[in-house]
Amino acid sequence: MSNYGKSDQAYSSIQLRKNLGWLLSLAEIKKTDGRLPRIHDFRHSFAVNALLRWYRDGIDVQAKLPYLAAWMGHVSIFSTYHYLHFIEPLRSLAGRRFADCYSSLVRSLSEQEGGRR
Repeated sequence: MSNYGKSDQAYSSIQLRKNLGWLLSLAEIKKTDGRLPRIHDFRHSFAVNALLRWYRDGIDVQAKLPYLAAWMGHVSIFSTYHYLHFIEPLRSLAGRRFADCYSSLVRSLSEQEGGRR
């Protein structure tokens, strides 16, 4: 059986970054600004796409956050929050879910203004 590599040691973060950069360059994968994606860009995408999937599937997102933290190797969800960018599809889905659950508790400004007169 062939052993690709000289040792059974794990990659260092520097070597992992170099290898990823090499693979992305070969595949001509770039961000919109022309730069190569960073490892953390993949982590951000993973986290945000998990939220989008859960919202679309009607899953309790708050209940799933500890799982997301574990998948990302975090001890708590507070470290995971760093990766959760609020993008337009998330805003729409979260806003719709909030409205479905709590719209009866929130009055529009026009309704509030009309009640004061």
